[in-house]
Amino acid sequence: MNPRLRRLQADYELVRDSLSGHPHITVEPVGEHLPPETYRIQYRVRGLYLEDSQPAYRDVHEIELMLPLRYPAGKPYAVPVTPIFHPNIKEYVCIADYWAAGTTLVDVIAKMGDMIQWRIYNIASPLDGVAARWARDNEDSGLFPLGEIQFGVEEVSVSLKGSGTAPVEEMAPPRPGSALGSSRQDGMDAPPARGASIAPPRGDEA
Repeated sequence: MNPRLRRLQADYELVRDSLSGHPHITVEPVGEHLPPETYRIQYRVRGLYLEDSQPAYRDVHEIELMLPLRYPAGKPYAVPVTPIFHPNIKEYVCIADYWAAGTTLVDVIAKMGDMIQWRIYNIASPLDGVAARWARDNEDSGLFPLGEIQFGVEEVSVSLKGSGTAPVEEMAPPRPGSALGSSRQDGMDAPPARGASIAPPRGDEA
């Protein structure tokens, strides 16, 4: 197995082991090939999108994450499937600030979840200038972050044999194309005209 395939396999196993059963995320391999080179990720967290040129809340978001031929030397490429209003998300998700060759796929998925919830954002070099201006205008409003859901790898407590702790049950690998997270279920609008003001987000969607 070449180094790229070893990395793809390690990422796949870590994603499966870390995020399977998470109540706020589903990670689904795209296609029949294993280890996957493309993932569809559904986040069930509070975020924003534009509705009639105004930010509105949305609690389900999807991103497609693709691993290029140069991965991991080259960073993953992430595209929002559902519209997401954020300074560093537009036609694609800017993960350059958080990427290095040693960054795991779980780390990337966690960072994108943080971005959707406005736990992290960069208005100094935005992809979406409208979202950056809106963020700057509302930084002192107490709106941010929109959510506090975490997706990172938690520390695992390991007990020695005979300590009385039940053994950890091994998880069987999912079938190709099956979801890696919980299966429960809880076009980008045009930007406003130049000079138009954007109000705080509208209330919850139905």
